[in-house]
Amino acid sequence: MSTAVQTSYGFGFPKGVAGGLFDLSAHDVTTRQAEGDGVAFGLGVVVGTNKGTDVKLPATGATSDDFEGVVVHNSVMVEKDMDNNVSINSKRTVGCLHFGRIWVQTGAAAKPAYKEKIYLITDGDEAGKFTTSADTATKVEVNAIFLGETDNGIANAEFRPGAVVKAAEK
Repeated sequence: MSTAVQTSYGFGFPKGVAGGLFDLSAHDVTTRQAEGDGVAFGLGVVVGTNKGTDVKLPATGATSDDFEGVVVHNSVMVEKDMDNNVSINSKRTVGCLHFGRIWVQTGAAAKPAYKEKIYLITDGDEAGKFTTSADTATKVEVNAIFLGETDNGIANAEFRPGAVVKAAEK
């Protein structure tokens, strides 16, 4: 009598989780309030209605100066919806990473490579995701680089100090 043994495993885990810190290097996370629908972990957000308080997904016309940071996967309690998506409700408190290393959501056309510049998609269904210069999506450059390739729709990235600091006006 023979024993059945599983010899192949087709299930693998991604290297990280969207919005999760990549490592414990220096980073800055501040408390913000989600404005509107669609804000999710690992997405880039821009300044909302109440500057310094609200963050929202970018929309047409958003610029690099509007970029506030990346939504951090932290103690916010959320559940997946019936389509298997996680979305943070409006007016919920979120952590917003201004600089440091984090796993970000990438657009479908993003093909990141080590130390490649990062762009924030500002229009369409992928608004808030990050991409590369070759992507034809409407995008703005942010002060950040990719640290590796995309893995299951996420990539590790380094946002540099000053990524959200607007130059002083003279």
